[in-house]
Amino acid sequence: MLMKKNEVKELSIRKVSAEESGIRLDRCLRLSIPHLPQGLIEKAARKGILRIEGSKAKPSTRVEEGQTLSFPKSFLSLETDVQKKKRDALSHAERKWLKGLILYEDSDIIILNKPAGIAVQSGTKQRKSLDAMLEVYYEDCKPRLVHRLDMDTSGVMVFAKTLPMARWLSQAFKERTVQKIYWALVCGVPAKKEGVISLSLSKKPDSLGEKVRVDQEEGVRAKTYYRVIEALGNRIAWLELTPKTGRTHQLRVHCAEALKTPILGDGKYGGKEAFPFGRKSLHLHARALVLPLPKGKTMTFEAPLPKELKETFKELGFEHV
Repeated sequence: MLMKKNEVKELSIRKVSAEESGIRLDRCLRLSIPHLPQGLIEKAARKGILRIEGSKAKPSTRVEEGQTLSFPKSFLSLETDVQKKKRDALSHAERKWLKGLILYEDSDIIILNKPAGIAVQSGTKQRKSLDAMLEVYYEDCKPRLVHRLDMDTSGVMVFAKTLPMARWLSQAFKERTVQKIYWALVCGVPAKKEGVISLSLSKKPDSLGEKVRVDQEEGVRAKTYYRVIEALGNRIAWLELTPKTGRTHQLRVHCAEALKTPILGDGKYGGKEAFPFGRKSLHLHARALVLPLPKGKTMTFEAPLPKELKETFKELGFEHV
């Protein structure tokens, strides 16, 4: 979308809010106009029609609470067009499906039970993702992603509804004050009933793209606590996994390499041994999140097992699921 001469002369004005204070001007604009291309912001800056308190500003300039921002009105019309198209993209069935995923919601957070098979974040190869769908579903806010689950992993996730909460939760995940609890069915039974795994990991080229491998010399530290909840002979075990770090495929690699018990359905890291019962789904579920919230409050959220995993648990004879 190119800015026309008559559009350039018409500027829209708004104030910087308290929650936006201290961030870059370009990011501040995208908080209210999410689909605004960076190229248009930079072009407006070059033409001198991107301003703070009436003075020309660069996209990288930090804004402060109460300042007046001026920018082309065409930015707003662009967002209106995009939002109209995106609203039409969600069918009634999709809206009903999304609503069914919500475990808890208040003015600050959304807790979802993510199904396996859907990406959390949009990408070049992903046309459908939770973050994109939620952005359309909620018209009065923009849910913000603060952590991730693999596409094939199901379970509890949190999205922030406000920028302050997004900052708070992002910092909590970074400082590892969020407790994450996973359930997994693994092929085989660990030698010890409980323990801690500390194996550094790194991404390495693979015939199918990239694969995470144990790399104690150059890898990034990864730590996981585990305990066996129940075992069926020596063939399969139900594990509780509590990662203290959040590396890509950490639990999958730790189970396969450290415990020598690949997760059921995980052919990527377990090979043929991961399919003793013909079950192809990855049997890894984010069971619970314990979130530290502002003002010293802590909340625990649990996600029930999806239908397919629950059927496996029952068919194998696990009694306490």
